[in-house]
Amino acid sequence: MSCAAAFAHLVAAPGHYIWWPAAGVFFAVLGVGQLLYGVLLVHGIRNGWFVLAGIWGTVLVVLLYVVSRTIGVPGAPPVAAHGGRWLVGRSIVPNGAKYVGPLDVFTLAAELVLVVTLLGTLPARLKVRTVNQLMWIGLGLWGAALIGSAH
Repeated sequence: MSCAAAFAHLVAAPGHYIWWPAAGVFFAVLGVGQLLYGVLLVHGIRNGWFVLAGIWGTVLVVLLYVVSRTIGVPGAPPVAAHGGRWLVGRSIVPNGAKYVGPLDVFTLAAELVLVVTLLGTLPARLKVRTVNQLMWIGLGLWGAALIGSAH
């Protein structure tokens, strides 16, 4: 799953580079990192810290994706992207998820399956602690979304 997400990010990197060079470089570095992580997993590196780094790194990437499709990435250039006009505090994708493409869904699914799979490899005590932390983060984000939609 890490390698699948890596290839998707590497495929998307050139198009993002044209729009915003920082985004293209980010996608390329992320893709190489995910590819390296997947190769190391296949070669048997599975200690607790390595697995946790993969879980939390992937969760951060997923959260960044959600931010990019909802409130927008701070510092993104004010140019048309993904068919929409960028405004501060608004997604670069017009009408939110309506314009999320198949590559986006594929990558997100691969990353979520990776997180669940990596969780399954953790020792019981570490797994419980990590799942609880993820739950609290999720509840916090859900609460923030409810508060944000009320305003």
